[in-house]
Amino acid sequence: MIDRLSPAGSRQRALFYRQFSTLLNAGFPLISALEHLSRNPTTARFKSPILLLLQGLRDNLTLSDSLERLRDWAPVFDIALIRAGEQSGTLDRALAALARHHESQANNLQVLLREAIYPALVLHVALFIVPLPRLFQTGQIGFYLLQSIGTLLALYSVGAFIAAALQPDRSPSWQAFIERLQVHIPVWGSARADIALARLAGSLHALLSAGILVTKAWPLAAHASGSPTLIRVVNLWEPLLLAGSTPAELMAGSGAFPDFFASAYATGEVSGRLDEQLRSLEKLHETEGFRKLSIVSRWCPRLLYGVVAIWIAVQIFTMAGGYVGTLNQLLGD
Repeated sequence: MIDRLSPAGSRQRALFYRQFSTLLNAGFPLISALEHLSRNPTTARFKSPILLLLQGLRDNLTLSDSLERLRDWAPVFDIALIRAGEQSGTLDRALAALARHHESQANNLQVLLREAIYPALVLHVALFIVPLPRLFQTGQIGFYLLQSIGTLLALYSVGAFIAAALQPDRSPSWQAFIERLQVHIPVWGSARADIALARLAGSLHALLSAGILVTKAWPLAAHASGSPTLIRVVNLWEPLLLAGSTPAELMAGSGAFPDFFASAYATGEVSGRLDEQLRSLEKLHETEGFRKLSIVSRWCPRLLYGVVAIWIAVQIFTMAGGYVGTLNQLLGD
């Protein structure tokens, strides 16, 4: 799971999916493509999972079912999108979409880590320097260690908790809770929503083009979106769709879809050009989502630096005030 949180791990996964997609698009059978990748893995750590995938296929499992055996290796979202690709006969397109997703994640993580180095270094130095005057005054080494190392350990613990909370393999209720929190984070919440809608539109286009019934295509596409909210809303639609309601009507009344998305879908539905509208929606939301994530990866370190600078300034003024108070006391005596 650690490799998902590193630029190198995300980039290796993106390369794996891209090579897999290229082989399938070139006409390689599924097993032959995986056999080639097992002999030429993007990284040595992928060789064992690929061999296990091959074993699952030889046991007459689908690729998505084989990936579920490797839950610690394959994110839930990857499995859902691959299952939608299998159902629609567009597995190569699903793998290409996953490659774009993980490549974007790698790029954003790389920018985030690179930009965060300096403010993180300043914070570490400040945590050890700011308490020094009090240490010299009181000689309390335990208090000094608590303020410096103790604060760092607390910050590391918070960071580890946030990273664990954002993992996509948590329970559905926890994922729904995290999604509700993310919606209120400026830019980040909007970016995640755009990417979920892009996945939904792309999967839906592939499924409907393959002749999958609307009642089955929408739940599969919702799971491929990775959004607990969209999954929950769409799962309630099946009896309404069977009763004659259209997805456009249900979207308009659900409150879970932006007006623009619902309007574009309704236009495609009545004009007979739904495939064009879905392709446009996929491209639009994917581009916008990745653009917003890029903004977040650039500005988060700058905000961190601002917070650190303000904290250091407060500490300096606090120390200066303490010195002035001590001096006034001495002069008064």
